[in-house]
Amino acid sequence: MEQLLAKLTNLGYEFFGIILPGIVAFVFLVMWWVALGQLAPYLSSNFFPHLTSNNASLIIESISVRTGIGIALPTLIITYFLGHILQWTARSGKASEKNLKDAFQRTIRSLFFKIPKHEDSFEPSLKPFFEAVQGKFSQNGTPLTWVQFYPIAKCYLARNFNQSLVSNYQNKYTLHRSITLASACLFWLSLFGIMAGAVTIHYIQIQPRWWLLSFLAGFSLVSVWGFSDSYAYNWRLFGNSIVTETYSLIFGPNDQSKP
Repeated sequence: MEQLLAKLTNLGYEFFGIILPGIVAFVFLVMWWVALGQLAPYLSSNFFPHLTSNNASLIIESISVRTGIGIALPTLIITYFLGHILQWTARSGKASEKNLKDAFQRTIRSLFFKIPKHEDSFEPSLKPFFEAVQGKFSQNGTPLTWVQFYPIAKCYLARNFNQSLVSNYQNKYTLHRSITLASACLFWLSLFGIMAGAVTIHYIQIQPRWWLLSFLAGFSLVSVWGFSDSYAYNWRLFGNSIVTETYSLIFGPNDQSKP
């Protein structure tokens, strides 16, 4: 049973941390393709057609079981690699309490793929708990750093506490961090589409779907603002949970002490 739970936990991180962000990024790209309108074949040298509701319906109706499998497999591979790219790139953010507290600075830095995070891995008020717990895992009384402590504590919780919230918060902050980056990419793509449309409509009378591009630009900006804050919040809860759950298991009262 414990081995099954461990495998499900690992699969959960793979799904929420890699596959789901890749799906979100893929959907964003398709939405951008639709928003480009007449610009899509022009910018891609006719590789991507002008996607409308009519030809989209024809494409869907023409898909058979065989061709559906042929499309689904490459799509799954693309979303998997997109998820990994988002995760690799999103880790580049620096710790800064100042940028986190300032919503404008947090959003701007996130738009440039530098998603800020907290300087401390857990609430400073929990430091006495951390010092007490890390002393139980250290050798010869040598204090453990957070990088040394948290993987050991995660293994300890996995063995002794099957209701731990640590994995939930880890999955959440990884997902929200990747969505922040995907939204930032969508913002710049939408801005590029608007600028390209402003040029092509003047010279060759080709234009995108202005309303959809404008909506995507505004939507992506709000998503960057919201998910960057949610990422920092869940990242802090991840650290808090490791400290408090480990402390409660080691120093908390056992069941026999209950009245």
